Amino acid sequence: MSVAHASVALEHTGFAIGTENGFKLFQLHPLHFRMYKNFVPDVGPVRIVKHMGLSNRVVYVSALGGKFAQNNVLIFDMEFNRNKTEITTPSRYGAVTNVHVSHNRLVVFTANRMFVYEFPENIKQIRAEDIRNNPRGISAMSYEPSTSACYIAYPGFDTGTVQIMNLNTLTTRESKSPVVIKAHETEIAQVALNCQGTLVATGSTKGTVIRVFDARTKGLLYELRRGTVPAHLACLAFSPCSCYLALASDKGTLHLFGIRDAEPQKKKGLIDVGTSSILKIQLDRKVLALGFSKQTAKSFHGLVAICSDATYWRYHFSKDSNGKYIAMQPYFEQLIDFADEASFFRIPTE
Repeated sequence: MSVAHASVALEHTGFAIGTENGFKLFQLHPLHFRMYKNFVPDVGPVRIVKHMGLSNRVVYVSALGGKFAQNNVLIFDMEFNRNKTEITTPSRYGAVTNVHVSHNRLVVFTANRMFVYEFPENIKQIRAEDIRNNPRGISAMSYEPSTSACYIAYPGFDTGTVQIMNLNTLTTRESKSPVVIKAHETEIAQVALNCQGTLVATGSTKGTVIRVFDARTKGLLYELRRGTVPAHLACLAFSPCSCYLALASDKGTLHLFGIRDAEPQKKKGLIDVGTSSILKIQLDRKVLALGFSKQTAKSFHGLVAICSDATYWRYHFSKDSNGKYIAMQPYFEQLIDFADEASFFRIPTE
């Protein structure tokens, strides 16, 4: 069975996959099947699915020919095993292309429109904004739990620009002008925000260079080279600590870059920074989502890749005695089988 969509929670605590049979939730590390009472909801085929960390709320969009219209966004409550709320965007704006969810905001994209809602209680629309034609729903959200700061980044109206909007300053009456950064000469292909919303990474349709900007000053901090041959950028993700940036492309390689925040106190940290990746991992699969597992007393930092063939790959990485980054033998799971086995062993038999 193939996976149509995969997403990692903003906190990097878990991830969700959408398939022709619905959606499934997992803990990122250690890998655990995370469905309430191990029950997989009967929601039909799913093409977009997002969730809020360890919350019971799941946001999804049906696949074409599924149970719900393409301009409907469903909020599913795992505790009660049912759809709790349904949001319908005006049909004149076409199908939903992406959704993002945090602990205080829900953002829905169509090709030419962005809708922002209060979330998760008393869901209501705060604002709707016209955007540049964005049929792939290219966008990224950040959320800082300690301050509730929430930002959204998406392609700007001018070619190669990215806009960053503070979602907490939006009201039904007005919205402050977003930060606009000229990032590339060609169209934006991927964008990522760190969890604080202070760093934004962008890649263009050329796919050879990734640029990292200070989201507050718009200053270019790092220019990171993926390669010299053009490529389609599949995923781009910051680590929760903002020390690393991961990239997946259609060239079958995962790239890990060492970066650091522009804050003065962060500059004291020991982290390798350069124009090329500190680690390259061969993975000849279509990567749908990237995430990071935290370093613990028993394990090093880990890079997680969720692929379209329903496989989960985790690579722990560290430095060797010469100071060179190395990736250890990967941990691998087939997610569909893993979930089925988890359900089998956890559901008591009479």
